[in-house]
Amino acid sequence: MKEERTWGTENLMDMETRMQNLLWTVCGDYAAEADIDIQTFQKSRYIAYYDVIRQGMFRKYFDTAAFDAFITQKVYQGASPSVLLALARLCIDSAVHEKAAAERKGVASIRQKAFADTLEKDAMRLTHTDWGYLEACYLRRILYNETADSGIEPLLDKICSLSHTDSVEEICRRTEEIYRIAYEKGFAQYFKGLPHHVKTADKNQKEYTDKQTADEVDDTSEEEHFISIFSGHVDAQDNGQRPHSSVVQLDRQSSAHLKEYIELNYGTSCLTPLEHKVFQEQMCRGIHRDCLLHVTKGVLHSGLKANAKSQYVQKIKEENLRIYQKNLTVTRQNIQMLANTLKRALLTRTDPEIYSSDYGNICVHKLWNVGRTDNTHLFQRQVTQDNLDFTVEVLIDASGSQQRRQSLVALQGYIISEALSIVRIPHRVIGFCTFGAYTVLTEYRDYEDGREANEHIFEFYGSANNRDGLAVKAAADSLDKQPQENKILIVLSDGRPNDIIAANLKKQENHPQKEPYCLDFAVKDTASEIRKLRNRNIAVLGVFAGEEEDLPAEKKIFGKDFAYIHDISVFAHVVGRYLEKKLLPFS
Repeated sequence: MKEERTWGTENLMDMETRMQNLLWTVCGDYAAEADIDIQTFQKSRYIAYYDVIRQGMFRKYFDTAAFDAFITQKVYQGASPSVLLALARLCIDSAVHEKAAAERKGVASIRQKAFADTLEKDAMRLTHTDWGYLEACYLRRILYNETADSGIEPLLDKICSLSHTDSVEEICRRTEEIYRIAYEKGFAQYFKGLPHHVKTADKNQKEYTDKQTADEVDDTSEEEHFISIFSGHVDAQDNGQRPHSSVVQLDRQSSAHLKEYIELNYGTSCLTPLEHKVFQEQMCRGIHRDCLLHVTKGVLHSGLKANAKSQYVQKIKEENLRIYQKNLTVTRQNIQMLANTLKRALLTRTDPEIYSSDYGNICVHKLWNVGRTDNTHLFQRQVTQDNLDFTVEVLIDASGSQQRRQSLVALQGYIISEALSIVRIPHRVIGFCTFGAYTVLTEYRDYEDGREANEHIFEFYGSANNRDGLAVKAAADSLDKQPQENKILIVLSDGRPNDIIAANLKKQENHPQKEPYCLDFAVKDTASEIRKLRNRNIAVLGVFAGEEEDLPAEKKIFGKDFAYIHDISVFAHVVGRYLEKKLLPFS
């Protein structure tokens, strides 16, 4: 039972020292620093011990600097860091466990206990994503010699085949190979929206392979690295160093068919050509001048024939609804709690307020001021606020980094929308992501839609990149056009604006972007757009749905008006407190 005790500061410091000593003992490098996760140790000491042992053995037998350079390069080229690292850990484990067990007899037992605890205590994580499921299958194969289904078993064979390797290059190649199969092209091939074929402008439909795409690229092109939307392949540098160009380019062929690809994977535009032209000219200026906008209702509401993408979105919707049903009680409690908070605030606005004024009902006791002072406020005036003079826009980050928590994010959006519907506050809910030159705005429900439209929010899923500054600017444009005086924008994001995949368009060749839209550059742009909205009296609340490491960026973007939701059960309380403050009269 000692493992379940609450760790104080001294215990945690002792634990860090012990874990650091363990790493030094295993790898023999006393300059090495252990990557220690205190929460993991509190969850299971065996998981924490084995994680440090695995780190130490990898440092001892492999070139970690080369491996770090590989990970950095792939992330820079657009790979999802969380997925890539999760798959890399499995490959590293396979490569080091026999070496560790041969050196230290107790390692095999610790590994078995760590894997068993992982299956038990990380069950939610292992069942929520496809790469988590792959990890679970790997753990079960090691523990119980279980056979996975036909789609997973070949991937496990590839991972386990690394058990006798001495080459970090082989670990890197295998990690990349499994990433492409499991994440981009295999059972989760549509997570990032990269199908293998797309209709060309011709009447015929052409299917592209990696080889065909490579053959058709212009040999004289000056692009050093590119990505194809047909193959999902990123051309890597041979030297394993960070690319020289500022962004990852789509190849010319992909860029030529980008609009058709966007419509096929995200749905057709819901704006008329004239509306779209005006909207884009107004929004895509400054650092966004080379960008394009695409506003859609989604693939399930675009009148397109059923295709693989629509089937995928339907599958995602069913999964999100399953999570909703599983958390039905707490979700309904949150909806009702938030709705009650809003109702109280709106009722308060209907209470009459009495003010001194220079007209209205005369106050006899103030008549002595006549001829004696300059005070003209000799009257009283009763004012009643309009309790329905509000409108809300809910903007949801739908980039690939949201995939592993997309059901939770969909629940958050649904809770807000349901509560606003109950109190009849007009609102719109949209998701945004960016691929190539296009920032896609998917409208789940519009201001005038009925409550039944809220269920469309469960079609939310994460894909591609995110240009937050442009999305915020576009969302505020619709708020500005609403007749209500009081406007509120709620942004559900992970605090990580990132858009480094660019289309190869003539417009962009004439005005090349000087700096990639990521890191501090993107954070400053998004924060600037938020400040502009507040200066126009649009209240903005940031709801953080990301990793703790991105909290500083979230604070830079939203300032003091942001909420970090650790637990869905307190979601209504935190968001309701902010909305109540904005709804109360003269707050």
